[in-house]
This record gives sequence, structure tokens and C-alpha cells, in this order.
Amino acid sequence: MGCPYSPTDPDVVADPFPAYAMLREQCPVHHTNMAGVDFLTVASRDDVHRILTSPNLWVNRHGAGIAYSGEDGRGNLQHYDQPEHTKRRVLMRNEFNPLEVRKLADSTRTLAVGLADEMEAAGPHVELHDAFACPLPILGFIDLMGVDHDDRGRIKAWADQLVLGLSDPKQAVKPTAEIKAYINAAVSERRRIADAGGTPRPGLLTEYSLRLLDGERIPLVEMESMVLQLLVAGHETTTSLITNFMWRVLEEPSRWARIVADQSLIPNAIEESLRFDPPVLGLFRTNVEETAIGEVAVPAKSKVMALYASANRDPEAFPNPDVFDIDRDEMQLKRHYSFGWGIHHCLGAPLARQTARIAIETLATRFPNIRLDGPTERLAPEILWGRRKLPVALH
Repeated sequence: MGCPYSPTDPDVVADPFPAYAMLREQCPVHHTNMAGVDFLTVASRDDVHRILTSPNLWVNRHGAGIAYSGEDGRGNLQHYDQPEHTKRRVLMRNEFNPLEVRKLADSTRTLAVGLADEMEAAGPHVELHDAFACPLPILGFIDLMGVDHDDRGRIKAWADQLVLGLSDPKQAVKPTAEIKAYINAAVSERRRIADAGGTPRPGLLTEYSLRLLDGERIPLVEMESMVLQLLVAGHETTTSLITNFMWRVLEEPSRWARIVADQSLIPNAIEESLRFDPPVLGLFRTNVEETAIGEVAVPAKSKVMALYASANRDPEAFPNPDVFDIDRDEMQLKRHYSFGWGIHHCLGAPLARQTARIAIETLATRFPNIRLDGPTERLAPEILWGRRKLPVALH
């Protein structure tokens, strides 16, 4: 309980993994403060697993972030517990199952090739986050949702501000209000067109606007949260998966050479990237009654952060956990927590994996000699882990 750990310590922000190793060894349950909020962090794989697989004790209704959420969370899958969670997950899951996701591969590849063309024209020195890793999932999200391409800049700005709000809720107030107004107007317009006998523009936003839940259309307040979740979860985490992957394989050029020579290595290497550098370091649960984690008593309604990134480096589950190994055993990699676990396992995981795979295949094909071209910089929110700056030379 007395470990000198703070998630906002500059050394921890720069590289949290040594601190996580200390927590696992000395303080697997730790009293922590961030943004003026007290909570517990849980570092060992076994404890993280127990929390994620005990949804009746460790609930989501108070929010997966540091703040206690209220009615504003309605519509966000991370807000619901059973039985409502399953009902709403079924409402959304068809579009994100692997068979449906596969149908998006050609359009994703077209977007990736177009961005590679733009990089080639702008090169040879390129900021990979801004030029490729960030716009690819945003453009895919815009196409999937069926919103206006002219809104790309606004949506990106909102997404960035909402991500900052995960660790500092004040940062999310203004963008949340703005994007909710945008979603409200877009949903209302689609419903008006359909009710008048017209055909709204295709996309998931129209599908969800017209879909029925318990015989009625989804309330606007729930539509707002649903689309908000898809935006933040679908854009920032996939971007970080791509940048983290490229960062690690370009750090050791022999890794990239192997990827270029044999692209069949990419899927397993993506799983190792997810284990080694999870885009989300951890998320929160809240206990409905007093309990204990190990020998630490936890009062009811305590915010507890399950450190996915620490669980992913637990030597009890992963031999040589601090080695990035693209040949790591596939069965080991099935144990990582980067998409959560249990009933709240990330709905968009198949899409994130496919987008990352196509992104890396495109880069390996077009830029086999790509290399790092300067220091990288991490994302600002302490709860996330990804490269905000990733300068590369293409040739």
C-alpha cells in the first residue's frame, strides 16, 4: 500500500511498465489519485481477471472512466450491466462480427492505399501518426457511419478532446455537448426522411436511428452515447495499435525486415503488440458491495482501475514478458487483456485487428525501407498508451 506510485508522475507517464512491475511485486492493490480523484489500482493478472469476470460484483453502471457517470451514460455499452448489457450488445453486434467486418476490407484497403499515395507525394520525411495511422480509422468510421466527409476535421477534434476526458473529465464537457448536438441533428434528420417515405443516406447511423429496441426507436439521448462510444473506442485505440506496432518493429529494424519478407507474420505480431503496448492501459469498475482484493478491504462503490497493461506483462502468464516477441506462442497471446475480457470484451475488436492488419500490409508493401526519423512522443492522456508523434523516413 506504500509504494511510491502515481500515474501522473512524469517517469510513469513516459514509461509505466517499470512502475507496474513494482506494483505487482510490492503493492498489487494500491491507493492512487489522479485528477483529484481517489481510487484503487489492481496490477496482478489474477486480480484483474477476477474483476473482469465478476460482472455482478464489479459493475459498469458507474462508468469505465475515473468519473462516476449518471444518466448521461445511457446508450454506451460500457454503462450497462446485465441483463440490459446483453440486450444492447445484440442490438449492435451484427455489424461488428468477423463475417460482416470482412466485407469492409476492400474499402479499408482503398483508404490505406490512398493515404500511402499522399505520403509518397509528401515524403520522404513523414509524421506517420498524422499522415496515416490517425486518418485511416477516422475515414473508416466516417464511411461506416455514413456521415459527411466534410465533417472529418470536426470529428477528429472532438475525438481527441473526448479521449483527454477519460483521465480529466473537465476536458470532455464542451466536446461532449457539441458532438451530442451533432448526433441529435443527424439522427433526427434521418428519421424525418424515413418517416416521409424517403431513403436516408446509408450507414450505421441510419441503421441505428431506425432500429427498434423493445418495439420503439432508440431514444435520442441513448443514440448520442452510442455514437460517442463508437467514435472514441473505434478511432483512438486503432490509431494507437498501428503506431505502437510500427514504433516497436522499427525500433529493431530486423523485425520490420521479417514483416516485409513474410506478411503472414503480421496477425501474430499484432497480438504481441496488443499485449506489449495496449492502447488502453486500464479501465475502471465499481463494486456494488464491500469486498476484498487479496488482503485489502474495498468499501462498496469504490472506483478500481484494472491495469490491463500490467496484467499483460505478468510473468505468471507470459514468459519473458518485457521482450517484444513476434514469434510468441499464439496460445499465450490469447490471454492478453487489451480488448478487455468477459461480457465487456471490446465489440469492435475484429474491426480494429483488420484495420491494423491492412494498414501494416500496405506500409510493408509500399515502404519496405521505412525507418524511424527522430524521437517519438506519447499521447497525452495517462490512461492511454500510443504514439502521438511517430516521425519516419519512407526510403
